[in-house]
Amino acid sequence: MSIATGLRHAPLLIALALGSAAPLRAEDPAAALATAETRDFKLTYKTLVPKPAEGSKVIEVWVPVPIETFVQQVKQLTISAPIPYEVTLDTATGNRVIHLRVENPQADIAITWDAVVTRAAEVGQEPGTSDPSFLKGDRLAPVDDTARAHAKELKLDDPKLSAAAKARIIFDYVVSKTEYDKVEPGWGQGDYARVCRVGKGNCSDFAARFITLARASGLPARWVSAIALSEDHASCEGCGYHCYAHYLDGGRWIPVDPSDSRRAAEKHPDKAAWLFGNAERSNVILSVGRDITLVPAQQAGPINFLAGPYVEVDGKPVSIDAKNRGYEFKAL
Repeated sequence: MSIATGLRHAPLLIALALGSAAPLRAEDPAAALATAETRDFKLTYKTLVPKPAEGSKVIEVWVPVPIETFVQQVKQLTISAPIPYEVTLDTATGNRVIHLRVENPQADIAITWDAVVTRAAEVGQEPGTSDPSFLKGDRLAPVDDTARAHAKELKLDDPKLSAAAKARIIFDYVVSKTEYDKVEPGWGQGDYARVCRVGKGNCSDFAARFITLARASGLPARWVSAIALSEDHASCEGCGYHCYAHYLDGGRWIPVDPSDSRRAAEKHPDKAAWLFGNAERSNVILSVGRDITLVPAQQAGPINFLAGPYVEVDGKPVSIDAKNRGYEFKAL
């Protein structure tokens, strides 16, 4: 069930103390982080939403903020906006957004959030349970007869295969059969049919290929969207956006990063191998899942994935140019 957890705030700036009210228990995410090797990042994320066309009646804006997990804690979150806003939470996914709604908009809307994020490397410490949503397809990556045929070609229907063995076969296949490329048209949407046909794409296409084959073989898997605070992603379009995947094994989400593994294979083979079963501390997680319904729900239907600001004007989606969004960070 999705619920709104924030109230509308009239002040321009508000500080939120997150996760500090209740005492820690052994199974708490913060307790798990206390025993892990972590890094702290001071992160500033800025969005400028231009004034819409004259005569527009309503503009709504949703801006993601980092989520709280067993590998990531968010402290000292502050938000600056020129109008009242709310911070909402989808309890099913843990995804959080800043939401603003303006009637008869007459000016640009500048939104900034700052946070200190404590991040551990992912090694499978995030607990999870099987759910039908982790086996069904997404709009651009359906688990259909085509995907199931691909899984069968890889012999993933062998009942003797463990979850890890299935994931390893899929990972190796995706890395070997997909070229990292942001030139061939259509990249970056996580379109399974397109990446299978072209054999090229960015992190979104690699993740879609892994997740679809996993689900088609009966292995629960999910999508992870992040900001990558590393030099490898400094020049990426989309302001350092990066995504990877999780598969479920023994009640734990195990990370795999096939696109970065492919990119590292030639010069850093050890790192390429490490990225099966691990994910870097420099990935600040913004959201999980695809075909996302926000809180409160948007009018134009589910969005492909939540990697940055989402805007609707009079119920229709509006793209925010890369020059109007970005981030700064420093390691503490």
